[in-house]
Amino acid sequence: MVNRFVLNTISYHGSSAIKEIPGEIQHHGYTKEFVCSDPDLVKFGITDKVTNLLDEAKIPWSLYSETKPNPMIHNVQDSVVAFKKSGADMIVAIGGSSMDTARATGVIAENPEFFDVVSLEGVAPTKKHAPFALAAPITADTEAEVTINYVIADPKEARKFVCVGTNDISEITVVDPDMMASVPAGLTAATGMDAPTHAIEGYTTTAALEPSDMFRYKATETISHNLRDAYAEAKRGKPAQEP
Repeated sequence: MVNRFVLNTISYHGSSAIKEIPGEIQHHGYTKEFVCSDPDLVKFGITDKVTNLLDEAKIPWSLYSETKPNPMIHNVQDSVVAFKKSGADMIVAIGGSSMDTARATGVIAENPEFFDVVSLEGVAPTKKHAPFALAAPITADTEAEVTINYVIADPKEARKFVCVGTNDISEITVVDPDMMASVPAGLTAATGMDAPTHAIEGYTTTAALEPSDMFRYKATETISHNLRDAYAEAKRGKPAQEP
């Protein structure tokens, strides 16, 4: 029996980790970024934390910020159109739903035959890898930034479907706890409960491997020790401490 364990290439973790973003972009020689975010992250100034760094480094960028929670098919299609019009050669995704949108956007941009989005369901036979991408999550969530799985909603069928593929995984992940400290307490609580649900599910499934069990067990332990404090500090408007 052969097992496959797929993660992204580089991950940064820690306070102020987002400061690594401009250097990674310049190191790889990309010239314009397509920033994928959502209205709330723009409203709360979280998107600005990344785009300000791009401005300081004189890196041009274009913003798509119409992603909705549980991104829908039309979000992805609109994002694909926006990406092509932008002339960008790299994608920066900020936030959980934005990462799902960005991943579908990237793989469709290089494999336009999947523009209907629904055909990405399951393990889609895409041939070309998505443009180089960097993912910056702002909540504890589904780990879409480091896995080959993501979810899109189909409102016509009132369902969500899972897409799986190595051609759409982000090459770089930046996990900065200061970004999470900027979101409302309710979002900290909701996504904080979502994360251990995924961790426990991954740990108990019969399809789990020992390397993934290690991450799932540690995630469950860390969240159980820190979520209450993170929520309380978010309510007081104080930055949550890094685990």
